[in-house]
Amino acid sequence: MKSRYFSTLDRYLFRELLLNFCLGLMFLSLLVGIVFAMKAVDSGYSIKIILPWLFDSLLYSLYFTTPISILISSTLSYGRFVADLEYTAAMASGITPARLFVPMQWLAIPVALFLMLTQSTILPELQHRKEDIGRFLVKQLQNLGNGKQGQLQLDNHGGLVHWREIQNGKHLTDVFIQKQMNIGRGTDGVANAVATTSGSGETPGTKIRAERAQLSIDDETAMIRLTLNKVEVSFPVSEAQSDKPDFLGWHHEKIQLDRFNIDFPINSESRRLNDLPTSELQIAMEGFKDQEKALREQIAIADDPAFIASSNAAIRTAQKSIRKGDTEIWRRRAMALSVISFALLGFPLALILKRSQKLIPFFFGMLIVLVIFFPLTYGGIQFSRATGYPAWITVMSGNYVILLISSGLLYRVRARG
Repeated sequence: MKSRYFSTLDRYLFRELLLNFCLGLMFLSLLVGIVFAMKAVDSGYSIKIILPWLFDSLLYSLYFTTPISILISSTLSYGRFVADLEYTAAMASGITPARLFVPMQWLAIPVALFLMLTQSTILPELQHRKEDIGRFLVKQLQNLGNGKQGQLQLDNHGGLVHWREIQNGKHLTDVFIQKQMNIGRGTDGVANAVATTSGSGETPGTKIRAERAQLSIDDETAMIRLTLNKVEVSFPVSEAQSDKPDFLGWHHEKIQLDRFNIDFPINSESRRLNDLPTSELQIAMEGFKDQEKALREQIAIADDPAFIASSNAAIRTAQKSIRKGDTEIWRRRAMALSVISFALLGFPLALILKRSQKLIPFFFGMLIVLVIFFPLTYGGIQFSRATGYPAWITVMSGNYVILLISSGLLYRVRARG
């Protein structure tokens, strides 16, 4: 008889948890969609252009909104359970708090497993398609018509074009571009540049301003061309100070040109390091480690200062790539495992606070997550990339602290029970 009662209570709580989880996920997804659409419209794009990509953006956002939805479900469901005095009745019937957490496990564990299984495959693909949106928008520029104050991401490595006004989707005025570029002169004698996609950050970006520009797309050569008129180009020049990090060994020189072409390659197969599936990302990291090892061996027997300096610069670049890949892998794991952390946080919060207002545990839970989890997680990413400190410690620190807080709260619930 008692087991049947528990089964009925479990189903009752599970339905409540599942309903609040689905409603929270729908609300957050709608919010993300609205923000994405508003940002796109503010940049000059119409909803008709954005809609085909909205679905991918919503799927990508699930990897961040799902843990929050679990927290919403946990705090609101158990908060209502306490506010309606059902928790008091359960305690009087001899039901332990640990037993009440079983329905939350039924929901949180499968969701966490799903995120863990897909964060190494589906998530990187969604990240790549999200970054690739600029290429689609470029091909739809003719649908923009006329507009003012817009910008366009022409590649997935930071290349941005800003303009004051656009006409017929291809004639731009007051254009500004900043991007790493290889500058040369074409066969027609016109100065031109090809945007590079190394993303290493070792070379400062070239800054280009133009009074007018015309945009065209060549599908055969997979290139986007901007033809600029009345141009000022400010490009970096090395001062041969290779022992100085970052941009200290560079200065910018300016030239004036009547006409200047910029070609951006369209290659949807090209991926950033962060967009690789976890298995491929690990292989790429091993390649960077082998490269670093080989360079150190060469430096050990080299006498040429220029070679040693260039090799040290290549080692720094490889180390940055290794750290970037390592933090990306642990970021994916941290967000998937946060489903468990947030579930464990919301449950004792609702039972300890015991307020008639079921929203109070939700607000306290969100406060802890926003003040502790996200700053520690994303701060840990930056810290590991800057120092090389193990990512499994820094990036996962948000989960560790949330689990520590949850353990303390669960202990208090058990002591009270």
